[in-house]
Amino acid sequence: MIRLHMSAERLVGLRWAVSPVGELAAALVAVSEARTGDPVLRRLRTLLNSGHLPTLAAVTRGYTAYLPELLTPPPRTFLPPVEEQLHAVASTPTSTVSAQFTAFLSGGTARRDRCPWLGESELKRADARVRGRIEVSEHDLRERLAGELHWLWERSMAARWEAVTASFEGFVERQGAVAAREGLGGALAALHSSMCWKEGSLQIASPLDGEVSGDHPFTLVPSVFLTRIGLHAPLDRDGAQLVIPVTASPETKPVMAPVLGATRLAILRGLTEPCTTTALAARHHLTAATVSFHLSRLLAADLVRRERNGRYVHYRRTARARTLLSPAPPSGAPTAPGRPEADSPERPR
Repeated sequence: MIRLHMSAERLVGLRWAVSPVGELAAALVAVSEARTGDPVLRRLRTLLNSGHLPTLAAVTRGYTAYLPELLTPPPRTFLPPVEEQLHAVASTPTSTVSAQFTAFLSGGTARRDRCPWLGESELKRADARVRGRIEVSEHDLRERLAGELHWLWERSMAARWEAVTASFEGFVERQGAVAAREGLGGALAALHSSMCWKEGSLQIASPLDGEVSGDHPFTLVPSVFLTRIGLHAPLDRDGAQLVIPVTASPETKPVMAPVLGATRLAILRGLTEPCTTTALAARHHLTAATVSFHLSRLLAADLVRRERNGRYVHYRRTARARTLLSPAPPSGAPTAPGRPEADSPERPR
């Protein structure tokens, strides 16, 4: 059992975020565990065997229970761009790279210091083939990893990332509703069958035994590739992450449900006339940054349109949004003729 102590400070700092590079790392872990059946993982395995990714292939081959933390950079915002996280990998301090890969390659005390609950079987040295691929200068290693991650991202994840993030957003919004109904402890325990809330701590069922104390916050990160709870950099005061498996496929197509969460639906319904971000923020008691984020998702779904009027930018609903929000007529009821929408093509005369 892993016990994650949840002090008041830690609970206050809990937040959700999506991690593009972290999701790549989760996929590498899934490949290392020889999971089959997922077409994305099959594609990933093919790419790892292509000869273009020697360092990532070695890391995948050498993974047991500890993954160097620079491969799971903490997401600083809810939806960080992949470029930001790749830069974090490439600019990791060389001393940090050295410490993490010493733990990864040498095992023993160096690895246990980073994951105190690991048993003896998880502390073995990496084999010579893995070491030969990785034992280069720390400067070269971090840049090589960032370059290979970028190459892998473009060929395995980039095209489907919008669909994946849409499913993540829907999942996170649903968890907010669960927390409002059941309380935070109940919502956390409901995230996965291996977790329960007991005596002020989040307990994670595991063959290992340990605890994560302290007050430093955790970021909750959804993943479609992990099948169990993941702890990334749990002792890092600035980068601790609790990875939550989400039942979804990376092949999922974008749907309306993740877009129209409660907040976005309220914003959309409130746009009965063109409105600025500032006015919407005041109306819905949200920050301007939060409203801007939701508007960007509604723009991407073609549910709002942006118009500049002098110094101000106004948002208004599209015909698609008005159709979506209009009540469905009773079954068998005739459809009344009406004027075409202002932004719809004119009917032929």
